[in-house]
Amino acid sequence: MAIFIQTETTEQLTLKDFIQQVLQVYSAPEQLDAPTLQHLAQLLKKLANNKQLLPALVADEVLTQPDMLDVGNQYGNDAMVLYVHPQPFFQVRICFWNPASGIKKPDEVFDVYQSAHDHNFAFLTTNYHGPGYVSGFYQYQYRADLAEGDPVVLTHLIDHQLTPGQVVFYEPSKDVHLQVAPSGFSVSLNLMFGLNGRQQFVFDLKKQKVQQVVLSSNQTAAQFAEEIYALL
Repeated sequence: MAIFIQTETTEQLTLKDFIQQVLQVYSAPEQLDAPTLQHLAQLLKKLANNKQLLPALVADEVLTQPDMLDVGNQYGNDAMVLYVHPQPFFQVRICFWNPASGIKKPDEVFDVYQSAHDHNFAFLTTNYHGPGYVSGFYQYQYRADLAEGDPVVLTHLIDHQLTPGQVVFYEPSKDVHLQVAPSGFSVSLNLMFGLNGRQQFVFDLKKQKVQQVVLSSNQTAAQFAEEIYALL
């Protein structure tokens, strides 16, 4: 289930130092025990404390390659992959959250602010800038045979805002979240781990059913590969 970690560290890390320290403690998604998650959460917060990270990395992309801002994103918010490590697989990503959902872009699968969904990979996220978006957290029981229209029990756990100092761990194929647009422009910083080979879903919370199967594991893996190649 989701784990909420409050950290007050004021230390800072460069992206290079962050990657080196992650590699010292992380070997595989199956090894993400409580002490490791706590340690990685501290590292991610230290990286988020480095407010020179985005001016250096994002400005160049925005000015010279604005189309890259949507790389690696299928949910509707703008996102950018900052780093991909092949083995053990993990990636560092930033996401930009607008205060209003606006009009869905033609190439978007669905609007993140209106679609409760899970993920088939574990990840940590923290606030980098702004008030932070709110998420409604739910849980469900994964089944390999779940299909569009199937009933599913979605249990509401908590509504949580990703404010500065908060780090949240999402458990794959169990945690479901529905994001609410923040009151002001916000940026989150994610540390994302390897795929678990399962399907991902969009859920209808009111009707308690599967609304959409997003991608199969093979399709998702192919998409990750395409994203990585696009960055080369």
